[in-house]
Amino acid sequence: MMVNFIGWTGTSFILFGYYLNAKQSVTSWIVWFLGNMLMLIYSICIVAWPQAALNAALLGLNVYGYIEWQKNRT
Repeated sequence: MMVNFIGWTGTSFILFGYYLNAKQSVTSWIVWFLGNMLMLIYSICIVAWPQAALNAALLGLNVYGYIEWQKNRT
């Protein structure tokens, strides 16, 4: 039951991150990071290694995107 909660919460964060990105909010990267972290945990719990690898890569892209957006804001 807790595993499903983690998966749905991660999904919600990711979708909200897309909304924030469309609004050009730098916070979108933080929300996406949290969502992808939850989805990584979820993927490991359900033993979905390709999905876990994708979410690990997306975590790196979230950090990169946040840094780039911060550089462009100054």
